[in-house]
Amino acid sequence: MIKFDYHTHTDHSFDGKATIDQMIKQAIEVGLEEYAITDHIDFTYPEQRIISPTGIAANVSAVETARERYKDKIKILVGVELGLRPDLAEAGAKIAESYDFDIIIGSMHEIKGVDFYYPDLHQGRTKHEVFMLYLENMLDTVRACDCFDVLGHIGYVERYIRGEEDKSLKYADYSEIIDEILKVIIHKGKGIEINTSGYPYGLGHTHPQVDVVRRYRELGGEIITVGSDTHRPENVGGSFDKARQVLEQAGFTHITRFDKRKPEFVKF
Repeated sequence: MIKFDYHTHTDHSFDGKATIDQMIKQAIEVGLEEYAITDHIDFTYPEQRIISPTGIAANVSAVETARERYKDKIKILVGVELGLRPDLAEAGAKIAESYDFDIIIGSMHEIKGVDFYYPDLHQGRTKHEVFMLYLENMLDTVRACDCFDVLGHIGYVERYIRGEEDKSLKYADYSEIIDEILKVIIHKGKGIEINTSGYPYGLGHTHPQVDVVRRYRELGGEIITVGSDTHRPENVGGSFDKARQVLEQAGFTHITRFDKRKPEFVKF
């Protein structure tokens, strides 16, 4: 069993559904050994999604307090999911340097403040054009930004494809640009995650899919974490059996744990 869930949200995120304590108690209940709380920090969304410096400090303090409270039962990591894009490299770096995080997930959710969740980026575009828009901006983002440890949920855009029975972002169809993204990540000493949220979204696979994870490994990638990306207790550690299958099929024998942003490989 994989016992590290490194991508989770509480009600400190705009879309979180449960308190820090509720999420941690569920992590203990399902037998996790390490649990990273990675609530959102976004810079350019509508007001309710922007967290002030004071808010960030309060979030970090709340997680640190919980870590002490539960230290005899589970290891709690202070993390964050930074919403990144090329022009936010400096802002992201300032956040990363200002707090004592254990892990920073860098995620590319949006273009110029418009999330792929909304129809705006889909209107007038084919599925292929949406995927290329997503990947091109992801490539620009990882080239510009260094303020993360793992790149979050590659393939996030699949969740919001409309009017298509097959929503899959397949490696074979976008291999050239995906390879470029992976090469930049590896060159910078960063990693990727296997994000199991594709299952509750009904996609039937992880973000990214196994072919991308396999290619990451072939190109020399080693840093890889597993996260449920859950916003509610019932999905803590969810579909980790599927994540293990992806790891094995891609040729991995280890996952990565973090402490103060330093990676360590552990057998799974």
